[in-house]
Amino acid sequence: MFLDAIIGQKGFVYIMEKSMSKMRRILSLLLSLLMLATLAVAGGVAPGEEAPQPPEVAEKVTTTPAQTSAAVSKARQAVVPPPKPVVTRSMPARSAAPAQPKASAQVDKNSWRLGSREGECAPLSSTSRKTGDIGSFSTPQEFAKKMQQRGHQAFVLDIGDVRDQVVRVKVPDMDLDLTFVRAGMCR
Repeated sequence: MFLDAIIGQKGFVYIMEKSMSKMRRILSLLLSLLMLATLAVAGGVAPGEEAPQPPEVAEKVTTTPAQTSAAVSKARQAVVPPPKPVVTRSMPARSAAPAQPKASAQVDKNSWRLGSREGECAPLSSTSRKTGDIGSFSTPQEFAKKMQQRGHQAFVLDIGDVRDQVVRVKVPDMDLDLTFVRAGMCR
């Protein structure tokens, strides 16, 4: 009954218009707050209007000589494991034994060989399996130079604790990574 009285009168229309007006105000307020919150979270700047960021400068990494030596020792052990201890037996002394010339043994120990992970060595001529006939060479540097003369990139890296004892030569376009060691380090 009360409802019939309101519906039939101008009051109902007035109440509906007032409530719709209040809802519009509330919705517009909520929408504007939502837009402000979105801008605050996004930084308030459109991506196209943002100034370019300067590049970040990475820190220069420096190491101590002890750290470098430890890393080189670890790399050397991966390539050439430490030799097993040799058991010595006492031998009776020989009288007037002829002296062996040490010059030939010294030259042998200073010559270059191809190293493997097991500590065994192969002659330099075994590189011809993967490279073809590139001629003779006696040092890793000569090998790298011959590969460069053939048009390949070759990198020479000294990886030993003592300079010029273990050298790695990489030839990326031939998928080669060879380790050269002095003959004295071979088993």
